[in-house]
Amino acid sequence: MSRLRSGIVLALLVGVAYAQGAPPADAPPAETPPAESPAETPPAETPPAETPPAETPPAEPAPAEAPPAPVEPIPAPTPVKTGVIKGSIIDNNTKVGLPAATIQVFGVPGGDITAVSELDGTYKLDVPAGTYKLTISTPEYIEQSQTIRVPESGEIEINLNLDPVPIETGNEETIEIVDKIDTRKEAAVLAVRRAASVVSDAVSSQEIARTPDSNAGDAMKRVVAVSVLDGRYVALRGLEGRYVTALLNGVLLPSPEPDRNAVPLDLFPTNLLSTMTVMKSYSAELPGQFGGGTLSIDTSSFPTSFEFKLGVSTSANTVATGQDGLRNAQSKGALGFLGFDNGDRALPAAVPKDRAVRNMDAAQTERIGESMPNVWTPQGETVTPNLGLNVMVGNTTKIGGKRIGYLGSGMLKRNFTVREGTQGRVASSGDQLLQTDNLKFTTGSAEATLGGLLNVGVDLSPNDEIGVLGLYSHVGEDLNQQSTGYSDNEGSTVDITRLSFVERSLMFSQLHGKHHLKRSSAVELRWQANVATTKRRELDSRDLLYSIDGNGERQFEDQPGSGQHFWQVLNDLTGGGGADIKGRVGDLNLRAGTMVQLSSRELGGRRFRFKPTGMAGDRSGTGEQLFGADQVGTMFSIEEDTLEEDAYQASLNTYAGYASAEYPISDKVRGIAGARFERSTQSMTNGSRYAVSGMETEVSHDDNDVLPAANLVWAAKPDMNIRAAYSYTLARPRFRELAPFLYYDYIRRRDISGNPNLVTTHIHNADLRWEWFPSEDEVFAVSAFYKQFVDPIEQVIANVNADATFQNADGGNILGAEVEARTTLGRITPVLDKFRVGTNLSVMRSRVQIGDDAMSQLLTSRNRALYGQSPFVVNFNLGWANPKIADINVLYNVIGARIVDVGISGLPDIYEKPVHRVDVVASRMMRKDLRLKLAVSNVLNQKVTLDQGDITVNSYTPGVAFSLGLDWAP
Repeated sequence: MSRLRSGIVLALLVGVAYAQGAPPADAPPAETPPAESPAETPPAETPPAETPPAETPPAEPAPAEAPPAPVEPIPAPTPVKTGVIKGSIIDNNTKVGLPAATIQVFGVPGGDITAVSELDGTYKLDVPAGTYKLTISTPEYIEQSQTIRVPESGEIEINLNLDPVPIETGNEETIEIVDKIDTRKEAAVLAVRRAASVVSDAVSSQEIARTPDSNAGDAMKRVVAVSVLDGRYVALRGLEGRYVTALLNGVLLPSPEPDRNAVPLDLFPTNLLSTMTVMKSYSAELPGQFGGGTLSIDTSSFPTSFEFKLGVSTSANTVATGQDGLRNAQSKGALGFLGFDNGDRALPAAVPKDRAVRNMDAAQTERIGESMPNVWTPQGETVTPNLGLNVMVGNTTKIGGKRIGYLGSGMLKRNFTVREGTQGRVASSGDQLLQTDNLKFTTGSAEATLGGLLNVGVDLSPNDEIGVLGLYSHVGEDLNQQSTGYSDNEGSTVDITRLSFVERSLMFSQLHGKHHLKRSSAVELRWQANVATTKRRELDSRDLLYSIDGNGERQFEDQPGSGQHFWQVLNDLTGGGGADIKGRVGDLNLRAGTMVQLSSRELGGRRFRFKPTGMAGDRSGTGEQLFGADQVGTMFSIEEDTLEEDAYQASLNTYAGYASAEYPISDKVRGIAGARFERSTQSMTNGSRYAVSGMETEVSHDDNDVLPAANLVWAAKPDMNIRAAYSYTLARPRFRELAPFLYYDYIRRRDISGNPNLVTTHIHNADLRWEWFPSEDEVFAVSAFYKQFVDPIEQVIANVNADATFQNADGGNILGAEVEARTTLGRITPVLDKFRVGTNLSVMRSRVQIGDDAMSQLLTSRNRALYGQSPFVVNFNLGWANPKIADINVLYNVIGARIVDVGISGLPDIYEKPVHRVDVVASRMMRKDLRLKLAVSNVLNQKVTLDQGDITVNSYTPGVAFSLGLDWAP
């Protein structure tokens, strides 16, 4: 890696030196001390030396240019004079850069030099001054060689166009791909970003390995302008939920959550991932649902040689491990250990499937009540350390003359958390805010994640390849909560317990192919077919509310939700496919494609509640005592309270076609323009055969949208881009937001309902970015962006009880800037060569335009930020690597305060306050095949706090986590 003198480095960081055209100076080889001798740098206008004919034999380097032998110290030692070879390797037919082409320089003192080109075909080498033989080669192309002379402290540019090996020569039988760019590596990810046509950022599995992150949600915190909510939901440029689209290997992912339009990233363990890329400007091949950006998750592909890895890890948390936690007595056995219900929480067989439990004879109702699981009180337990296991095996081989690659991986993770905090409610009285509820809560969670990946690819011929991918992920969470404190609604101190068990799973399979139809015009066809099923099962959630009198006696409170059993199952089936063809006509690169994605979703729930009979007297005692077999039928009876809103059927079908073109406006400027037509039909009807009451509603939305996109890329220098982009995109309302369903938020203790009058949000997006890639793993970038929203959807407080609903605002806008730097401190001085630093800062300002309708007039704040919009996001990491000692990284992350609920009727907006997070990670190779990793996460242990005015409505301390991991790769 070339190093700049410290003065030039500082100037480059502020963009001054480059504006004046100051060329970077290249450092000598690592074993030679650098010399400070500006006078030896030739003028910038010095032309490169002419290239001699290819048949000229290489010349020996001049003796004067050899490094001086070590002698007694002198004031100014003579440096080794070096130069730079750079250029591009291009397919002579398609004029497209060739990735991973091998560049060899023969005759260099100290040994020949070998390197490979980037994904866009560019390369850059530091070589001692002299005359050498340069050879360029890559599979399926004719090798080229020539003799070159490298000037002292100057540059020579060699651009070569390679011709494909003619098919009729028969060489196709002997061609074997011996290497590929490993997109798991940081340098490869930066190469992809540099060659991309859109504004994008990414994190590689190599970078993730330097962090304590265990899943995709944690890892995304490291990306520019990305924040993660609740540890699993991504916000891009301060926007979350409907404004973030998640793709898995190019396919739109459904959400397994009934109440959020977001894919929980804790479903994806990091060991199953290759890269995660955030597209911040839009292009026509992407789904039209685009606001903050599109998150593209790419799973690990098969390696080019045999790989096997086995890993084990454990971790502990200061507020959980070794402390008193809460558990459900039903969580036992091998299935419970893996995150699956063992059958104890299933809907009892006595419950009829063809009718509601209502207006039955007393004996049948009593049998049903007695069959209900009688576990209501969380048990205390000492929390044990967390556990993680993972295994991976892969290879590329030949079977029957066909190249076959495969990768299989699996993982198991068990994680225990304890949260202790406060929750409350706020009411307004005149100009004053009053806290109506003030409860302390303890939550204990045991979560198990099980995941597996299988990826197989076959080269059918030199021009045809096909692959199949299967992914499975399952998360089971056993959550138990106990809250105690004063509640204004009950007018007394209350004791609330909740037991819940939720399983979330994703099964995804994809068949895909790539075919080179005509090499001369680079016509390539890609296609894919996919099917995905997501499920969420909430199994027998139980809620119990007691009031506590002045003597400390607990009394069962007979009110909705108290003494309740609740089951809910969500099934989402999504399938579709698409085809994409691209080719070249003259200087024009054309691309067109089509996509169909069909999705159906069913949600079904049943709720049952114990209610006192006319014989009920004393209501004290535990839930197990109150609802025991001797009490059911005499003191309490069971009755079904299912609502019409507890079940719905919905579908979202999307049909799309797009076309785009890329044109080289000049040698350094390329323009990419296209448009996407997207038709969507969204429908939903609700109603339950078991309902006792509620509202039946039918919602139908049909949209036809033309979504243009334009990107302009100016390669100001081979390692520098200036990008500009504009697009028009949309964000559709999610199912729950459209339907007037009531569902209960147990954490915040409130009802949330939808709004069938919501309309689709449309967004104008504009981006501008300057980016510089001084070496394969360094980048400096400055970006600016603007977004104009038409009819943005917001979550607003609906009444004085802090219940919530959704509505369209008239409009809104965001203006923001981003700064990113990723480099080595060796640029300042060789003493710091082992230190690398990465930092990014995003600053955003948003404003919403409020309408004049009756609901909007109730909003408290008329001049405020958009719902969910953070004003800033900061990431910083400092790393030190010495292979003989350790690789140590310190990471910092913080996001600005954001609105989580919009206030009405004088109630202030509710803000989530900033949380500063610091992680420290150290890893060391104990031997060639064994790596040890230590991490301390959330060192500062700051509280997570939600404030409404000057009153805290929810807060907890997450604790400091310590983890230890061991990876074995024989």
